[in-house]
Amino acid sequence: MVPDYIYYNREHIQTIQQQVSAGNKIYVTAVNNYEKAAQNDLTLPIESVLNKPTAGPSGNKQDYLSLAPYFWPNPDTVDGLPWINKDGQVNPMTRGKHTDQARSSNFLKALKILTLAYTYTNNSKYLQRMKSYIDTWMVNPETRMNPHLNYAQGWPGTNSGTSFGVIEWTGISNVVTAMQLLQATNTVDKRFTAQVNAWLNDYLTWLLTSELGNLERTRKNNHGSWYDYQVVGLMMYLNKKAQAKSYLAETRQRIEEQFQPDGSQPHELKRTKSVNYTSMNLQALLQVAFLAEKLGENLWYFEGSQGQSLPKAIKYFYPYLRGDKTWQHKQIWKTVEQAYKLKTYPMLHIARAHFGKSAVADDIYHKVKPTLSAEDLLLYYAK
Repeated sequence: MVPDYIYYNREHIQTIQQQVSAGNKIYVTAVNNYEKAAQNDLTLPIESVLNKPTAGPSGNKQDYLSLAPYFWPNPDTVDGLPWINKDGQVNPMTRGKHTDQARSSNFLKALKILTLAYTYTNNSKYLQRMKSYIDTWMVNPETRMNPHLNYAQGWPGTNSGTSFGVIEWTGISNVVTAMQLLQATNTVDKRFTAQVNAWLNDYLTWLLTSELGNLERTRKNNHGSWYDYQVVGLMMYLNKKAQAKSYLAETRQRIEEQFQPDGSQPHELKRTKSVNYTSMNLQALLQVAFLAEKLGENLWYFEGSQGQSLPKAIKYFYPYLRGDKTWQHKQIWKTVEQAYKLKTYPMLHIARAHFGKSAVADDIYHKVKPTLSAEDLLLYYAK
């Protein structure tokens, strides 16, 4: 039994389950990969925000702490402060055990791994493991994270936290999905569910009312788009559907502001990893458009005042993927072609899964299939 997930298409997952049962090698291999990952996760300790050696600026270890990944010590000052920005270049110092970024990333990724592994194997051990993760991070008063990101992606020497840290919790969607599965399988009781929902409601309130949350809401790039992905999905899960439907006006405005009539994305094209960010931003908006459909709203065919739209943003990539044009924007991460394969093609697969064959041209989509990850295969069914 597949729940009526907020962030995913139940019918698509059921179709994929049929492919697995029929022995379709591509899907069976994907399931085996997730089974191995889930089995490995069962052997690992569950780390919480308490595992950092010292608390952040607040003095409370239960406050989430991270550093901006593209900031580095200043070579022109004795103490290296204030750190300076090197766009697209991840400072390994921001990914150590002294921050919570890796721990929270592991937590959120583990929920997806376990959800998928259970979906295709029905191994109840994965359900109990998911419950343990969520209990550690959101329920147990001794280990739970406080539901805010006031100290996320700080810039040493400048501030203790920025709005940009919100993107580190895009995987809150995995918590929503996991909770839907845990409730559908009667793995959690009403009290546990109420405690998790209270945490999620407090986090949503922080997103909507705090200074940093509202700053992220105003970002005119992928940060704003992934903010919407979190907010709309949380509203839907918490039975605030009228509020979610009303909020979609913000996403329409993003399509108006972020895209040119030809489908290009100026805010993302100026980045040092332009393929990554144009693909990532578009993927966020496609996912919000999918959520909007569940609310009876059509963002897929929405057009801005100059004709800006999601279909045009997808078609913008076509000449480059077909080899008719050469990508002229900066791309410091892998080659442009490798970035297409790892970032652009999965986004196109999601578009085709959500919005049908008309969303992505056949000659483009046929290039996509060999590049799909196990996750793409097991969550999004497209022909």
